[in-house]
Amino acid sequence: MKPTKAQIESFLAQEHIALAGYSGKKSKFGHSVYEALRQKGYNVYPVNPKGGNTEEGNQIFKGIEELPEQVTALVAVTRPEISEIIIEKAVEKGISHIWVQQMSENAKVHELLKDHPHFVTGQCIILHANPTGFHKLHWWFAKTFGLLPN
Repeated sequence: MKPTKAQIESFLAQEHIALAGYSGKKSKFGHSVYEALRQKGYNVYPVNPKGGNTEEGNQIFKGIEELPEQVTALVAVTRPEISEIIIEKAVEKGISHIWVQQMSENAKVHELLKDHPHFVTGQCIILHANPTGFHKLHWWFAKTFGLLPN
């Protein structure tokens, strides 16, 4: 399912975003997403079953159920079978906007989200939220060749 520009803009309008799949390792994509969203000014709530704290001392939540009420959006950068569980918990918690990173989705994820009003799948959050470096080049190519959602 290719998202629309309106779906992406609606997601990016949220201020409090949970990130399922956060990693403290700078070489991991979950860490890159965390940094990109923070640099863009979002309040990011990292989620990882190990818990703990980020380098900055921010709490890493062990599960979706621990997230504070002000969290209205979730980015999943996890294996598809984990994304399934995370999405079910996010919907139960009432998180209104869900972004499933490309390659973190499968048929069940699409089935879970088919009736959800605010979701994005198959897109790179960094490409849309804060394109810098390689992602800025990727964004330029996508724009030039008409690959960005309308």
